Amino acid sequence: MRSGFVRVRKRASRFAALAAFMTLLASAAACGTGQSGTSTPTGAPAPTSSADAGSGLAELDACQVFDAEATSQLGLEGTGEVKDFAGGRGCDWDTAEGGIRVVLYDSTSLEQQNLSGGQVESTTFAGHEAKIHREALGAGDCSLLFAAGDSSSVSLDATSNDMNTDAACQLAQRAGELVEAKLPKN
Repeated sequence: MRSGFVRVRKRASRFAALAAFMTLLASAAACGTGQSGTSTPTGAPAPTSSADAGSGLAELDACQVFDAEATSQLGLEGTGEVKDFAGGRGCDWDTAEGGIRVVLYDSTSLEQQNLSGGQVESTTFAGHEAKIHREALGAGDCSLLFAAGDSSSVSLDATSNDMNTDAACQLAQRAGELVEAKLPKN
């Protein structure tokens, strides 16, 4: 009985830490990129390009990106818990091995994401510019972020109950493939 409590407690504290980090990340992104030029004040919508205006990302519901088959494939428990972030709309799910979060950023580009701490690797994912952010909070967490347009992006954040960062990255990538397939194609 005690081991079940410890598992739930570890998962809850890991998600609380991940939620705090993602809120900080989104807040920092909303304040600008830190580069020279103009920045968008907090609370004001960031400008969107005409390409993003028709991208359809704004029409997606973060808690509805997985159909029944995807939910089963990923081992998601429940319907997901809505989480709002400065600049993003998110949803959290538990799995037997950890957890997954999807955050849709309608007006925050991949380059505006604050990826401090941990290890960041630039890559390409399903034809999109992407970044893999490992261990921002410590062992067992991994985020896959990819551009969904010129001024929008998607983040898949995964955690592993047994602190296995590689397993978290694999879960983030599997979830990312399913979310990317839902994005409207231009």
